[in-house]
This record gives sequence, structure tokens and C-alpha cells, in this order.
Amino acid sequence: MATFFFYNNRKPRKFNYTPILYNPDEEARQERLAKRIEAIKKEMGVLPEQPEEKIQHRKDFKEVFISQTHHLKKRKLRAESGKSSFFANNRVLIIVLIILFAVFFFGFLRS
Repeated sequence: MATFFFYNNRKPRKFNYTPILYNPDEEARQERLAKRIEAIKKEMGVLPEQPEEKIQHRKDFKEVFISQTHHLKKRKLRAESGKSSFFANNRVLIIVLIILFAVFFFGFLRS
């Protein structure tokens, strides 16, 4: 049998994962470089200056995605209205009742 020792307990190994394709320093450098290039192009007049209000008032991705799909739009409208069908709310109950009815009906026919 194994015994428990208070002094020589082994500690679990630490999680030491280093991502292969992600380098935060390189990504930050590329982002700074892109901002700098954009600022230079705006100074030269190559890019028109966009007001920052338009950039900040972009729609949320989830809202745009829901508005583009028919079934998600219907689901959102149904959830907002609070209406749902009787069968959707009581699906499990209906299935259990059908199974009990079938067992009861076929059980008395065989006896």
C-alpha cells in the first residue's frame, strides 16, 4: 500500500505553453507601423480623412449577423415578443405522454 508523506509530496507540473505562430511584440510593431503609414497617407492627401464618429458608431457584429440571417431574425423577434408555441415549451412532456400511452395501450392488448 502507498503511504502519504507530508514532506516529500510531488508538485504538479506547471502548464508551460508557448504559442508558435503568435508573437505579441511583432503584432504590436505591425500595428504601430500600420497606424504610422495611415497617418502619413492622410498627411499626403492620399486617404481622405474620416471623422472618428463614424468609426466609433459601427454596428455590433452580432446585430449585423442576426439581421442578415432569416431564421435568427425570426428567433429574435419571437424571443422579444415573448410568444412561443405550446409544443416548443412542452416537447418533453408530450413525448413522455405519447410513450406512456403507447405502453399502456399495447400492454393491455397483449394481456
